[in-house]
Amino acid sequence: MLMDDLISKVRSCFAEIPEHRNTEKGNLQYSLADCLSMAYSMFALKDPSLAVYRSEYPNRAENLSRVFGLESIPGDTAMRETLDGMDYTHLEDVFKPCLDVLTEEKVLESRLVLGGYLAFSSDGTGTYCSGKKNCKHCLVKELKNGQTLYYHQLLASVNVHPKDKEVFPIAVEPIMNTDGCVKNDCELNASKRLLPQVRRMLPNCKLLGLFDALYANGPHIETLKKENMSYIIGIKNGHVCEYIKELKAQKAQKAQKAQKALVTKTWNKKGKRCVAAYYNKITLNMTYPDIEVNYFEYTETDIKTGEVTFYSSWITDIEITDENIKELVEVARTRCLPRNLGGKIENETFNTLKNQGYHLEHNYGHGKYNLATNFAILTFLAFLVDQIAQYLDTNFQKAWKARGSKTGLWSKVRAIFDLLPVASMNAIYKFIAENRRIQIPLLE
Repeated sequence: MLMDDLISKVRSCFAEIPEHRNTEKGNLQYSLADCLSMAYSMFALKDPSLAVYRSEYPNRAENLSRVFGLESIPGDTAMRETLDGMDYTHLEDVFKPCLDVLTEEKVLESRLVLGGYLAFSSDGTGTYCSGKKNCKHCLVKELKNGQTLYYHQLLASVNVHPKDKEVFPIAVEPIMNTDGCVKNDCELNASKRLLPQVRRMLPNCKLLGLFDALYANGPHIETLKKENMSYIIGIKNGHVCEYIKELKAQKAQKAQKAQKALVTKTWNKKGKRCVAAYYNKITLNMTYPDIEVNYFEYTETDIKTGEVTFYSSWITDIEITDENIKELVEVARTRCLPRNLGGKIENETFNTLKNQGYHLEHNYGHGKYNLATNFAILTFLAFLVDQIAQYLDTNFQKAWKARGSKTGLWSKVRAIFDLLPVASMNAIYKFIAENRRIQIPLLE
């Protein structure tokens, strides 16, 4: 019953969100919890649009009540208007009860790296773009042809592990404009708001953040320190890289002192020659002379052809040794893969949400204030619940295997949900896993 327990936890969190609507204008026909549960059920069922979801109301009403706890079924207009006026920050804490399940089941404990760190990766993605519809929170881009684009983005942090395909969303933060702003919000600003969320969701964890080169700056590292987080950050240029170039030049000239040499470790793996080099304690830059970082780089070369198939470099606050350098590289590469520099957050998170049934970039309703943002956060919440079920729920795993793909599974779940009375999502997964058939009279 894991999936149903998670849905119940989500519903309970919805019930605790304070009412923002004006109750003095009369009794509200639908509760805030019902409006939120309705929207969440749309993403849990992976309906491709609000119109499709609405068209199945007559078939779904009883199942929506039983499975998602709806006491009444709001109209789509009531649901949209309610979510449009609700501050998105009220959805932040809904992730925590689901993450607590991962703690209770010792899933997070099994995903620790480098002697006790829980790794998370952060990156931004687009969720909406239009040349016409916009709201006061839209980011704005003026094109050379004179066209104006309005768009939404958000920054997400997800727990990743180099040996597991599952990722678990921890927190999301919109990259959005506010009243009176003169320029677009940006990923770095959103990160300042996101990192305290991550810490609040996982207060007792030893956290290790994985970031790309955009984050290799003093203010970001200071924010990480404030939240008691360690880091591995990709770098491409800057003071650290220049210092390493000097060390390499000195080595080439055989003029360096022993204590200033890069330490090198070499090993072979699946026809590749792997070379890692590292150096501890380098000043980040002259603007932040008090911030010292440790540097490591990694080169992978095809043994037969001599072709370099991968190279990247990083900075970290973790002391680098011969004993941990291989694992450091392995963990760092969950954020930076050879074919896609987004790594697991791009491939296993954003690609899944956009191309495997969640329709993250589809416009379910833009609204005037927070509707598009709240819909995007609820999509991530539905994804988190599914990822937990994928990791822990045997019936979910068997049903997925029986259907052969995620999109095939979602399609079958919707068909059963629309046609049959069901008591729970677990019953649906069990029905699919056991390949049951319904006996009905032949129609003439």
